[in-house]
Amino acid sequence: MFVDFRDLEDRAYGHFQKSEFERILDLYPPSKKIESELSISLLSQSISALERKANETKTKESTLKFLKEEHPELIVKEWETSLGIYYHIEDPYILKLKKHGIHYKKSLIAKIQNIQKPIPKDKVSHYLLQLVLEDPRGLEAGYSQALANIVRYPMETIGELESAFLLETLHYLSSSSLSLFYENLFTVSGTNVNLRSGPGKENKEVGKVSIPETTFCFEKDGQSETVAGKTGYFVQCFYPHLSKSAWIFSGFLENIPANQKYISDLENRFNTTDSEERFDFVSWLGEKMPPGFYGTYIPRERILESGAVGFPLYGNQTKEFRKICKKLSGEKKYFEFSYMTDITKEAVPLLELNLSYKDNNQPVYLIELDHESIWINRNRYILDQGNQKQNLSLYIESRDGDKLVGSLKERNIGLLQNLKSYPIAMDAYQSGKSHWEICLPLAKNPTRDKVLLFEIKSGIN
Repeated sequence: MFVDFRDLEDRAYGHFQKSEFERILDLYPPSKKIESELSISLLSQSISALERKANETKTKESTLKFLKEEHPELIVKEWETSLGIYYHIEDPYILKLKKHGIHYKKSLIAKIQNIQKPIPKDKVSHYLLQLVLEDPRGLEAGYSQALANIVRYPMETIGELESAFLLETLHYLSSSSLSLFYENLFTVSGTNVNLRSGPGKENKEVGKVSIPETTFCFEKDGQSETVAGKTGYFVQCFYPHLSKSAWIFSGFLENIPANQKYISDLENRFNTTDSEERFDFVSWLGEKMPPGFYGTYIPRERILESGAVGFPLYGNQTKEFRKICKKLSGEKKYFEFSYMTDITKEAVPLLELNLSYKDNNQPVYLIELDHESIWINRNRYILDQGNQKQNLSLYIESRDGDKLVGSLKERNIGLLQNLKSYPIAMDAYQSGKSHWEICLPLAKNPTRDKVLLFEIKSGIN
């Protein structure tokens, strides 16, 4: 009789090395409290591996049966795709990992690497955005493989800011010898060069590109060919300006060096994260208050929009609101918020910025939205928002007597200037004895008008 006396985590890691993912799930029943980040990461990565098995012909039936009979607590969703049903397993473990920590990044990379067939376009964009918000440094090999894997598939268009983050990441990876993209940045050297759905002239044409289009390549076909008198290979590449991947003949590509400014921007972006606070609502489930908040909570249903969790804030028939607030630490010079509106009539309060000193809570800025405008302390700016996600930032730039003076920006472009705060106790603010709070107004009698709040960031740079 064999008895395994090893530590639970050691046993789990042993099963993981042998790809025995089912046994890892069996080691941790739902009732077991798990605090180790490594254990949580192993569970998350195991779910990603089982999702891959659930979508492979040979293992689909047995994997789905195992999940249904042995782990009914795990939710399996059916995503409609161009190639039929894709079985997606909702992962409750990755939400418990420290955001931007090493175990979270490894779990996210594993999740994206295990996608081996097309998924819906909005899900592709969601995973891509999650990845480019993480620092690739120190994980170049796995990170680049995950990035190459997700950009293979058709995706929805991502925002201008997120596209800039993606370019920074690609240029950095093309300069790292551990990366799949290393020295694989090219410019197109021809005119109306065919892009194809696969390697070889027999594959379907899916577009054309011309000089000076740039592209990042990540896979080479093993068979040499001659096209238009040029000898080379078909390579699969990602075209950032087209937001798509396709195959192109290497004879029409010219190798170029990475852009050092993009690399510097990436390094600066992640070097300032220590002073930045960021929170979203991924781990909020609806019935209970979002983690880290306090106050009087009115339950509401979480809403998913393009794979991101939105916290709904509603207009109010009676103007009665309850508040939930979150304390921030340290000095803050900017507050960035990401949201989407669905407003036809009444203005909806988005958030309040307060300074708290001892038992005194002083309002500083109140931000509201209507169907076409944003209001900050009665200053109005007309927005061309439509039904799209917006990213705006409020910057604290100076002070005037007992008031702070700020500006509203969109991707560093000024929208509103000279935004004066409500009067505050300047001595408490300057002494560092006060702290910032972000409060969300919850309508007691909600209307249909609403704003979805996705994320808030704050920092000093």
